[in-house]
Amino acid sequence: MKYYFITYQATNRQGSVSIWNYVINESPMKFIKDIVSYEQMDSNTYDNFVVLNTFEISEEEFKEFEDHF
Repeated sequence: MKYYFITYQATNRQGSVSIWNYVINESPMKFIKDIVSYEQMDSNTYDNFVVLNTFEISEEEFKEFEDHF
């Protein structure tokens, strides 16, 4: 299994940009696709999602930082 640290951004309806960091244990592309889909079905507050950075991390790093972002 692969683990990743991902940074992505989106724009809210007022035009402000928000940036998030996550550690994930799935493909970064699947993760962002799921986030976009969830956002469209739920609050529909954000759009224009962009992945800024992603890199592979170890399982130990994933476990250490899983709930910190």
